[in-house]
Parts: sequence; structure tokens; C-alpha cells
Amino acid sequence: MGLFSKEACVFCGNEVGMMNRSKLQTKEYICSECKKKTNPFARMGYTSKDNAQHMMDTLAREEADFEASFDSAENRFQSAERSFNTWDLGSHRVQYRCNTRLGAFQIISESYSGYEHVPVFYFDTMIPYQFADDNKNLADFRNNEIMDIHAEYVTVQEEKNMDEKLTGCTVIIPYNDVCIHEIRLSGNVNDDTEKSVFYDLAERINSDRKAWINNGVFDNERKNRMHMRNLGDTASEVLKAAVTGGSVEEAVKQGVETANDIEEGRVKQSFFGRLFRK
Repeated sequence: MGLFSKEACVFCGNEVGMMNRSKLQTKEYICSECKKKTNPFARMGYTSKDNAQHMMDTLAREEADFEASFDSAENRFQSAERSFNTWDLGSHRVQYRCNTRLGAFQIISESYSGYEHVPVFYFDTMIPYQFADDNKNLADFRNNEIMDIHAEYVTVQEEKNMDEKLTGCTVIIPYNDVCIHEIRLSGNVNDDTEKSVFYDLAERINSDRKAWINNGVFDNERKNRMHMRNLGDTASEVLKAAVTGGSVEEAVKQGVETANDIEEGRVKQSFFGRLFRK
């Protein structure tokens, strides 16, 4: 094929020139318009046709679910997280927000304007991709890494010229996804003040990840307390039913239903530790 030959987009079928297409991992082509329906941080060289189609099918739902998560959150501070925060990374403006209860975040980059959806990323996938392996022992190690509250996965890479003068910085977010090995947010830097913004954003994302882990630990502890309370209440109701001639089976059934509600998050605990249904 010549340098300026046209190829058909595997999704829409339109023929596009070299400047308006990308080659997928499966050696097929995707046009610029169809690419805007995928995740803007996905690298097409890592992306198969099926992977690209999956993004097109799921990005809108994930974006809507993430937005809805702020409405359904029990945490009264979630409403403050709904708004995007802005970082000026040199000449590159980035917006970021996170739901630390859900463990998910979004990034809007000026470099990717025109894409149809703002993608959602998840902290349990935000781990160095080199850990990814089918080996069970390594997979178990990765699981431990996910829950390591002290890990600082988001880092900043500094670029310097031949005179060792700082010229730019890049926030690097590792991501263990088949289409995204890492998220890179780069910009030019002229002084230490501009450099500090990159480190501030990296610290914010690392801190939000730690808050998500802490929320999970707190939720598990609270759930265990609620199960113990329900177990005691159920035993008391069973004993009462046995003594008064009531239905032991009904008391046990109610206890099981409450346990299931606790596990599914349909029961919460008041300040006084009393269970009640929503």
C-alpha cells in the first residue's frame, strides 16, 4: 500500500487516509470519528477490534453509573466530590474528580477534547501493569498490592535538556488494563512552582486511593459489627419464640433475611448501633 492509500474503518466502513486513522492491535483500522467513541487514554496498538467495541458499548453506562453514585452515596461528603478539580500542568489543563466510596475516578484532559464520553477508572485496576500475569502466586501478590495502603503508585517523571534544565513533567498513573498500560499527563515546566502542580496532582490521586482503602476497611468492620448484633438479636428472638410458643422458624427466617440485607448493603447502622431497614 502507498503512503497515502486509503483503508476502510473496521467499524463504520468509511475509507480514510493515513492522517485520519489508527491501526489496531489486530492490524485493522479505526477512523478518527469511531476512535472518539472509545476511551481517550486507550492506545490503539494495544487494542483489538473486540476491545474497541467493548469500550464503545460500555463507556456510556459506566459514565452514567459513576454520576449516579454521588446521588446514592451514604457519605454526606460525597456531594463535595462531585465537582471536578482543575490542575494546570504547564500548558496542559487537566480536570479530576473521584468517588472514594466507590473507588473510581475520572480525568478530563484538553488533549482529548471531542471524545464522546469521560471514562471511569478504578483504583483496584490502578496497579503497575508488569505485575499482570496468569501465574497464581503472582496474581495473589497483585491482590495484596491493591490493598497496600502505603503504596504510592502515581509518580512524576521529570524531563531535562542537555544542560540539566527542567523542561517538563509527566504524571504517570499505572493501569492494568488490556488497552491502557498507563495514563500519562504531560506538560511543559519552567520553574519549581509549575513543577509542584504535577506532584500535587499525583499526591491527590494517591491520597484518594488510600481513602478508598480506608473506606473499605471501615465498611468491613462495620458490617462485622452489624452481623454480630443481628446474630445476638436473632438468638434472643428464637429463645423468646421458644418460650412463648411463637414461631422459631419465623425468627430464624427474619435473622437470615437481615443478614442478607447487611451483606447486600440494604441495612445501615445508626449512631446507637441499632439496625433498621431503609
